[in-house]
Amino acid sequence: MTRAELKQKRLNEENEKIEELKGKQITEDQKNWFRSTLQWKEFRDSFENAGVKKFKNGKEKPIKAVDPFTLNPLKKGWQLHHCDLDSRNYTNLIKEHFLALNPNSHSFLHWAFTQMCKDKGFIKRFEDALYMMYELNEGKDVKDFK
Repeated sequence: MTRAELKQKRLNEENEKIEELKGKQITEDQKNWFRSTLQWKEFRDSFENAGVKKFKNGKEKPIKAVDPFTLNPLKKGWQLHHCDLDSRNYTNLIKEHFLALNPNSHSFLHWAFTQMCKDKGFIKRFEDALYMMYELNEGKDVKDFK
């Protein structure tokens, strides 16, 4: 078999297994397996670049996608966050239900979401604290005080 045929065979086998998982509660092991599939890897890769910069000489360079919170380019180790946390929807690859995040943003998002689920007022109090710090420090960053 050629490489292309082997890849197609693997893709067909993965797709059959993915179809069996659709709409079912899945385990962490099954989530890990799903993230190793060609379908997931191609889907994930589609988030890495925001477009292409074209130069006058005809050359092109991909424009790196950015973390939506920090607006910094995605760095090595960036993560694709499932916004829909119901494991029955884990294999539904709807682009609008995902966020490409740098690792710190991803960890922070999970932490903040957990706090918000416990207490809806958390976000307002957190925002108030951030604005108070910003005003007291005249917009200077922590780094400016070292």
